[in-house]
Amino acid sequence: MANVSVEIVENIASVQTTDDKITVELGTSGPQGPKGESGEVLYTDLSYVHNQTVASDTWTITHGLQFIPSITVVDSAGTVVEGSYNYPDADTVVAIFSGAFSGKAYLS
Repeated sequence: MANVSVEIVENIASVQTTDDKITVELGTSGPQGPKGESGEVLYTDLSYVHNQTVASDTWTITHGLQFIPSITVVDSAGTVVEGSYNYPDADTVVAIFSGAFSGKAYLS
């Protein structure tokens, strides 16, 4: 068995050795601290649905989410449509498609 050196800085651990093993027991947690004050819940809806009722190949979507969201676009038949997306700011998406159609954009 190899020589082992252990320095106990605070009285939170114990070390026991035998010929074939070393056992180290660490101290337990301290007492529970006091309960903190209740804070304001700042939950807001982190999704937005844009309804594009007029067929267009460019959709400007102002969503107000304050971040650049993921986007899924579907046409009026429910088929997912691919496009390119520009983000002029954290609250706006400009979606550009190869042809004009109406549908919905789901942002989150």
